[in-house]
Order: sequence, then structure tokens, then C-alpha cells
Amino acid sequence: MSTRRFPVTSVSEWVTSFPWLRAGTTRRTDAGSDAGPLGSGAGSGIPDALADPGVPPLRDMLALTAGAGRRWRSVVRSRQVHGSLTRAHVDVPEGAIVAGEADGHVTARPGVLLTVTTADCVPVFVADPLREVVGLLHAGWRGVAAGVVEEGIGVMRTSFGSSPGDLSVHLGPAICGGCYEVGPEVLQALGERTRAGSALVDLRRVIERRATASGVRPGRVGVSTECTLCGDGRYFSHRRGDIGRQRAFIGIVADVE
Repeated sequence: MSTRRFPVTSVSEWVTSFPWLRAGTTRRTDAGSDAGPLGSGAGSGIPDALADPGVPPLRDMLALTAGAGRRWRSVVRSRQVHGSLTRAHVDVPEGAIVAGEADGHVTARPGVLLTVTTADCVPVFVADPLREVVGLLHAGWRGVAAGVVEEGIGVMRTSFGSSPGDLSVHLGPAICGGCYEVGPEVLQALGERTRAGSALVDLRRVIERRATASGVRPGRVGVSTECTLCGDGRYFSHRRGDIGRQRAFIGIVADVE
């Protein structure tokens, strides 16, 4: 069975700097439809029972172009619970892997594509070019408050020896600070200055501060300017009422054996 094609927004500043990895976020193909031609995982023949509507099936992610003479051996996803648990993937079987509950994944294994789904939350891409380790975090406000950024960086350090000062981080398409209206309880959970009533918060800037506080160099945190809510409609937005999700991905490319 042939796989479907879908558009992708790459982490552009890493394309030349880190040719050993691929990272990006899928986009909706039909701004007037929640699912569009992307489809869910139903009937794909690959275990993807946790797929969200509109998300490219894991089968299609396995076929994501990795470059001439290269391929993905495995693709990993999990049931996201807006927490901080980050899984290190060392011995990964071939095929599509549903890795239980987690909101973060890290690996140093070539050919393994890590994925998370988002629809206003921030996909946090992490790369260690010195040791060739990658990580991907699903960061909504609850996950950020729970410490998913710090946990993800910590797992890269303890599992693969990554030093925070060597890491590069990119914060992908998400709801922007001009659109993300929250209550004082969210500000308090994030450690932001609380105000009466509702207020706006730039979650990507909160994550940037947490990453640099964990040892990532300030000049190595890139922030996407794309907003899933007020942008051009290329992305699903939970706050807009979309039921679809985009899938963020990162992986170390591997030569075909």
C-alpha cells in the first residue's frame, strides 16, 4: 500500500548545521477540514490506536524522506498526559512503537524517528551535535509547570552524557503570546507574575527561560514565529476548535544496511 504525502515545516536553521538529523512539524493540507487527506491511524495496519484525528499515521511517518540512500527503521510515539516523563530509547525494535505514557523522548540511535502530537502546545526539539543525541518534548502549560523541559534535558544528560551547554533547542509552531489567554492559576503554576482575571502568556518564552536556566546557552534557543491560532491556517489549533493534530518529529538519519 502506498503512503500519503503531507507537507512539513522543517527546523530550517538546523538543515545545514545538523545534516545528520531531520526535524520538523507536519501541517494540515486542507484549511477547511479537520482531517483533510492526512487521515488518522485507523486501518493503517500499524499499531497506532492512540492516533489523533488529522495526524499522519505512523506508517506515513516511516516513509518520511530522510535523504537519498537513507531510511527510518522505527517511529516512536506515546500517550501524552501533559506531564514530565521523558523516555530514553536505546534498543528500539523495527516498526511503529507506542511507548506507553510519556511527553518526551530522547535517543542516540540512528534510524529512530521520535514523534509527538500538538495543536497549540509547543513541540520542543533538542539536539546535541557533539554526541549526536536528539530529543523531542510535548510542552503545554501543564507539562512546562511539571518540569518537562528540565526533565528532558536531564534524561539526555543521564542517559547519553549530553551537557546542557552543548545543546541546541528549537521551539516549533504553537499558540503565540498574543493569543494565549490564561487565568491566574496558569500564571502561578508557570511561576509568572499573577494578575487578576485573565492574562496573556508567551509559553515559548517561558520554555526558553527554563531551558537557559537548565544550562542551554541563550544563543542556542531558536523560537518559531508561527502561531497555530492566528496564523495562516496551516496548523491545527485546539483553541480554534480543531479536532486534528500535527505531528512533530526528530530523528538521526541512518544509512540503509
